[in-house]
Amino acid sequence: MALYGNRPALMRRDERGAYTAITYIELHRSVDRLARSLRNLGIRPGGRVAILARNCPEWVVADLAALKCGAIVVPLYTTLSPAALKYIISDSGSCVVFAGDGGFFATVDSLRNELGCVREVIVFDPSGIERGKAFISFWPLVEETGENVEASGGVGAVSASASAGAESEWPQSALDDVATIVYTSGTTGEPKGVVLSHGNILSNAVCSRARFGLSPKDRYLSFLPLSHTFERTGGYYTTLLAGVPIAYAGDITTIIEDARTIRPTCLIAVPRILEKVYDEAQRKVAESSAFRRRLVEAAILSLNQRVNLRYRGRPVPVVLRLKCLFYDAVVARKFRNIAGGKLRLIVSGAAPLDRRLAKTLTALGFNLFEGYGLTETSPSVSCTSFADNRLGTVGKPYDGVEVKIGDNSEVLVKGPNVMKGYFNKPEDTARAFDADGWFLTGDQGRFDRHGNLIITGRIKELIVTSYGKNVAPVPIETAIKESDYIEDVMLYGDREKYLVAVVVAQRGAVERYARDNGMEAACYEELLQTPAVRALIGSEIDKATANCSSYEKVKAFTVVSEGFSVANDLITPTLKLRRVKVAEKYRDAIEIMYGRAGTT
Repeated sequence: MALYGNRPALMRRDERGAYTAITYIELHRSVDRLARSLRNLGIRPGGRVAILARNCPEWVVADLAALKCGAIVVPLYTTLSPAALKYIISDSGSCVVFAGDGGFFATVDSLRNELGCVREVIVFDPSGIERGKAFISFWPLVEETGENVEASGGVGAVSASASAGAESEWPQSALDDVATIVYTSGTTGEPKGVVLSHGNILSNAVCSRARFGLSPKDRYLSFLPLSHTFERTGGYYTTLLAGVPIAYAGDITTIIEDARTIRPTCLIAVPRILEKVYDEAQRKVAESSAFRRRLVEAAILSLNQRVNLRYRGRPVPVVLRLKCLFYDAVVARKFRNIAGGKLRLIVSGAAPLDRRLAKTLTALGFNLFEGYGLTETSPSVSCTSFADNRLGTVGKPYDGVEVKIGDNSEVLVKGPNVMKGYFNKPEDTARAFDADGWFLTGDQGRFDRHGNLIITGRIKELIVTSYGKNVAPVPIETAIKESDYIEDVMLYGDREKYLVAVVVAQRGAVERYARDNGMEAACYEELLQTPAVRALIGSEIDKATANCSSYEKVKAFTVVSEGFSVANDLITPTLKLRRVKVAEKYRDAIEIMYGRAGTT
């Protein structure tokens, strides 16, 4: 931290949308003081400390202070149910929980009697917590005055001055020492604690910094949850290591406003976020004048032609070059200005990125890179780069990381980024590696002729029909979601004669279609069941699967109004589809599609 001195490290957004900076020196000072207070609270090397909070500077200070004490940090998704929080805190044996505000404190407090391991709850923002509750306020622990800090309700008194004045050696963590236990989202079964070392994370951060040429000249806007390893390693450890200031977005609804204020040069995103932002931009274009719509369509057509030619190494004709200069100035630049106009890179990961969307964003002038990894690999295994950015691939492996394709096209990984194992689960750990020490990712893939990795599916998601045909659902679902009228889709058909689909309609597009065609319905749900809308959705599915084999085609579908979300537990906090949950929720509809109940 001393390397960057008075440069801004973290940037906090106030209620007016303005940002104030915390310098590297100030961050170091806060971390040091909090670490001393944590040590005074009894935190020792190997002790577990959990964090339940939205992204903010306090999250970083708490994390770094705990690590400085030699403790092991357990990040908690703010979207987890109380039952899931109880399981993770108990399984990890976390003795201290940092809570972001009174709401998160109330959740932890309600579980405290059932959690014998939790000694203290430290709250970042305690406003609104009723008197008499047992907690410790965060900022007094890092105050400069050295006054005694007592827990509210008279519990857990701590003397910051006693520890602040005493100099002693901090534990020197080795690369192989455990830094964090990150619990996987668990698309099926209970979550598993992924044990990552300091060396695991540092290897990823060093490689990411080098691959993207990050420096203090960059600016980063953070909005993915810090409990997500993708954001924590890529958007926190890597950026601080490179001296990049991190600005925290107000929330998911203020990202565009915050981007215009911060004007970031780099972003990390997941495909669902990119899809939603692009869909919103498309909606605004669709609602604009006919001239504006034709202008945008013509621009994207010409800009895509330029991308195709460059991608194939062919020269761009002078006429097309001039057209693109015009369209870049009057159309593409306006799209780039949505993100502040200074973006030099966007890294997408955690799920497959729709190739059409990737190509369109590239045509509009965004440098979009796609990576691949898992929580178990800290998280990055590979990523495209400025030197070699081939759409449809996830690039070449990081330095020191080995990747090979095993049985059933499974992607196998070795390297300094691979986890130590699953916490307290030796049998699961043993099953995660083959006899030669290769980590079994469960993902299927192949290499292209340039040595870039292409992910083709996931073994656990593989559908095996009753005829013995293997179907990888993700590529088909991705193709179907390219429709303007379909927001999400899940294929079903394991051990069945044919595939069926649960389809989430794109509400805005469907309602516009209904208005344009003079259709009326009492409500949106009724509109989805009209023959015209079902015919529309059916034709979109047929177009998307036109080149699929007969056993990969969708024979029946149901259209639902409720999207797949974290709130309804149909996707994980890392935005992966919970296929079993979706199948359970729509079991009756699936039975009807197979003709086992009612009529189709």
